[in-house]
Amino acid sequence: MRKLKPSKKTKSKLKISACYIVKNEEKNLARSIDSLINAVNELIVVDTGSTDRTIEIAKSYNAKVINFEWNDDFSAPRNVALDNATGDWIIFLDADEFFIYPEKVRPAIEKLSSTATTILIQRINIDEDNNNREINRNRDLRIFKNVSWLRYRGMIHENLENIKDKKMPFTLADDALTAYHTGYSQSVHREKYLRNLRILELEIKNYGYRVQQDMSYANCYAGLGEWENCLNYAKRAAKNYKEIITNPEAPFIHILKAMYELKYPNEEILQAIDEAIKCLPDLPLFYDQRGIILEKMNRKQEAINSYCQRDIVKIKNDIKIHGHQPYHDADFADNYSIIGDQEKALQFANAAIKNNFRTDKLYRIIIKAMYLLKKPIENILKVVNEAIKYFPQCPEFYAERGMIYIDNNRLDKGFEDLQKSLELWNNDPKKYFARIAGRVQERLDEVKRLMQ
Repeated sequence: MRKLKPSKKTKSKLKISACYIVKNEEKNLARSIDSLINAVNELIVVDTGSTDRTIEIAKSYNAKVINFEWNDDFSAPRNVALDNATGDWIIFLDADEFFIYPEKVRPAIEKLSSTATTILIQRINIDEDNNNREINRNRDLRIFKNVSWLRYRGMIHENLENIKDKKMPFTLADDALTAYHTGYSQSVHREKYLRNLRILELEIKNYGYRVQQDMSYANCYAGLGEWENCLNYAKRAAKNYKEIITNPEAPFIHILKAMYELKYPNEEILQAIDEAIKCLPDLPLFYDQRGIILEKMNRKQEAINSYCQRDIVKIKNDIKIHGHQPYHDADFADNYSIIGDQEKALQFANAAIKNNFRTDKLYRIIIKAMYLLKKPIENILKVVNEAIKYFPQCPEFYAERGMIYIDNNRLDKGFEDLQKSLELWNNDPKKYFARIAGRVQERLDEVKRLMQ
């Protein structure tokens, strides 16, 4: 029987409870528990009518098993689990979810526990029936403080809510708390979605309509492949995307999926993507989709710009998690240079170098930006000299300095640098230099004639 206590290496007194609601999960439960057992102090399993080995497996981990008669309300057994949990913090996974890095779970929660109330983890949906192919990623609330005012609400696609004052402060976890989810695999039965539709109708009948239910309908119709219905409900949900706290992007993703399936014109899909970006500018996904559509429309430069915007957003999100690092400035500089914002490219490249993060690419970005921004040639020459100092084997910088010297009537020095650049290139050919090697040779021949 497994012992439910954290690793002996930790001195933390933080008590963590792991909670599950299950029914016939003998295939998944052990894998999920194994991914967190060394991080928790107790295990609560609420069973809603299993007829397989699920309860036996739970008890083998010394879990407290509570039998609950299913009543078509997913929130009810979840709240029963909360009522029985005694930990300071709760991890509430579904049986088909499991942490990728079990050894990092407790340290990550301990790190956040002093400032956080609820923790959004990254969840990667994978298809077990297709070599674990990644389907998509989202953020879900799976870890939170054990306080009386956090309770589950909703009979289907239930959410954790603050029943005291409705405010829900969220903290984003880093990659340490990433989990896989297999529930969207191809083998998930059609009956699941039909069951969910039935529960949705029952919930509305008993408790009235809530805007969050539009997203639940969209999910069900997507699972059933009824794309017109999916699109209609997703559009309704998108109007209230701010009410979908953990995954506000979900309605827009369903809109795009339905439009793809229904073969909408690229122009209309592009409009839908732009609306998603307008509402949620900090998500890389929609910039990526925008780039794909623009490529299909043969608008290649716009597509490149969209991919760069995607990467800029990724960098900003990474900074939020890991803090600002010099390599972030270098990545910013690269992307802003590609999209033609030379002021920002120069700004971020200089910031990276100021923090001793130097690459030959950064110096090329700076030199290009300075030319396009019409900076004084003496300032450009200063940067080129610095580039040669740190990257003496890079032929392009000698060529650049040689051109500057020649343009300013210093033919002897220019001739020397152009020769040096070609010698370095011939000894160790660089692909990026090949594009200007011919022009360098022509200039070299020109200077030879002038010096005769």
